Amino acid sequence: MTSALIIALAVGVIFVASVVRGYSGFGFAMIGVAGISLTAPPDVAIPTVLILEVIVGLLLLPPVWRQIEWRPVLTLLAGALVLTPVGAVVLIHIPADAARIGIALVIAVAAIMLLRSSGTRPAPGDAATVGVGGVAGLLNGAFGISGPPVALFFLGTERGAHVSRASMMACFLVLDLVAVASFGVGGLIDRDVLVTVLFCLPALAIGSWIGHRMFHGSDTSKFRTRVLWILLLLALVTAGRGLAGVI
Repeated sequence: MTSALIIALAVGVIFVASVVRGYSGFGFAMIGVAGISLTAPPDVAIPTVLILEVIVGLLLLPPVWRQIEWRPVLTLLAGALVLTPVGAVVLIHIPADAARIGIALVIAVAAIMLLRSSGTRPAPGDAATVGVGGVAGLLNGAFGISGPPVALFFLGTERGAHVSRASMMACFLVLDLVAVASFGVGGLIDRDVLVTVLFCLPALAIGSWIGHRMFHGSDTSKFRTRVLWILLLLALVTAGRGLAGVI
């Protein structure tokens, strides 16, 4: 049974993650999984976060629908949809502490790469885009984290903030729907997950609204940098707990 401590921490983490997601279009799963995994096992944290991200995607996508650049979105999804179920199989069989270390490594590497990728470049070809989508799907199924490769893809190319944000939202919604379905088939969506989701819904709605309001007229670059440093800190703490369990 999920403890009060796990639920309280999850509510706080989801509020922060929702503000970040509403503002930047990414980061919800990275913050949510890293934060909730501090007290809950990954097979509870990851399905919980992805169910909540589906809900926040349904809330935030309609207002930005016209800004989505569909060609790269659909090309990314072509690669991601194939490997998301493979990642879910990995999650079902991987030990909890090993999963924590894996989550921390993914988050740390992604955050460092995003901090270093200040410039822009032309969009890659279809084959490379499918490959990026495949990596995103594998990470999404295994660790509930599709954001790093998708964010690097959109934020590092010559696209405006509004287009990048809307396109990422569309990608994440489809990826999360596939991952949640895979978790359901694998028996990972149980009572503990559903109870945690229920308690987090108010924080999700309020945080998403605040983040969406903050996006308009804000300094995106400074906020993005702060979020990435927070992710690095969470990765360090999560890795420490995983290593403590292994040792």
